[in-house]
Amino acid sequence: MLAVQFGAGKIGRGFLAQLYARSGFETVFVEARPEIVESLNRHRSCWIEWTDGARETIAPVSAIDAADVDAVADAFARAQVASTAVGLNALLSLAPLIAAGLRRRAETDPNLINLLLGENATNADALLRDALLQTLRPDEHALLNSLGLVRCIIGRQAVAELPDEPPGVRVDRYSHLPVDADALVGEPPPIVGLQPVRPFEIYMQRKLYLHNGLHALIAYLGATRGYTTIQHALQDPEIHALFVQGASALSKAFLKKHPFDTQEHAAAVQDILARIQDPHMDDPIARVAREPLRKLRPDDRLVGAYRLLAEQGEDPTPFRKAILAALAYNDPSDAESQQLQQMIRERGAEAVLREWCGLQEI
Repeated sequence: MLAVQFGAGKIGRGFLAQLYARSGFETVFVEARPEIVESLNRHRSCWIEWTDGARETIAPVSAIDAADVDAVADAFARAQVASTAVGLNALLSLAPLIAAGLRRRAETDPNLINLLLGENATNADALLRDALLQTLRPDEHALLNSLGLVRCIIGRQAVAELPDEPPGVRVDRYSHLPVDADALVGEPPPIVGLQPVRPFEIYMQRKLYLHNGLHALIAYLGATRGYTTIQHALQDPEIHALFVQGASALSKAFLKKHPFDTQEHAAAVQDILARIQDPHMDDPIARVAREPLRKLRPDDRLVGAYRLLAEQGEDPTPFRKAILAALAYNDPSDAESQQLQQMIRERGAEAVLREWCGLQEI
């Protein structure tokens, strides 16, 4: 069986390809970095390192340069499943490659195919569908009927590239892949850990607010105090107290608003908290805090969590402090951080809160 993985970054190599290998698939990466393509093709494998230091080899794998549209189309036509992990900003650039693959499939293999969108974004499917509609000719739009644009919840923490040939990825052992059950076409692909869920939005929101939101809370508060890793920041008594308070409040708010099974919800929350606090992760704050503008959008991890708590009558103080810390985040190497600081200099923090975050007051 063949799986096409768009993006050979930390999630592509450190999570999705590992699930494919465990499920009996060969993974073909589509990657824009020539040195990664060459390395993967030379070794026909890649590897991950768990937080306890153990390693696992992922094989067989190969790679195609993303500029080789014909080769990508051929691989897509032969695949039983495909997936992306390129980041939401780069997702739309895949539309010409996927369109070429759909045309080639129509010629050689009319079977349905699911494209797993490993972007942790609730609108990834709509954005890519619109891009494909613009890329395909009107008489080709029916090709989309054979494609499932399936949003995924990527819960594995892939914190670092590890130097070697080929480079490895340091990850935690979380191996579940919740996906949008209503978006799948045909039978679910036989992937170890695949969990179709519905309604997808509430599971995605729980992951975004609890996992990503609490992670961001620690990162931005930690950055204001000069910490460099999540683990160091969590040793600060005040930050740890806000983390615990925010987790408890969010857990209650979700049960008030959504019909989660109480036991399943408690287990999911405890798993999230344990993995965030894993002392072996050594997770850089710069990784978690990057792109603050995206993370300050009205429905994203910080403002969305703040609004949920306020709406459900829970104390939003931890996320209020995290939002203010995010507004102050200033990393010279992060383009979004610099853009945010420029917006604040030009219009003021209160205007950014209103116009960007959608908060009249905080």
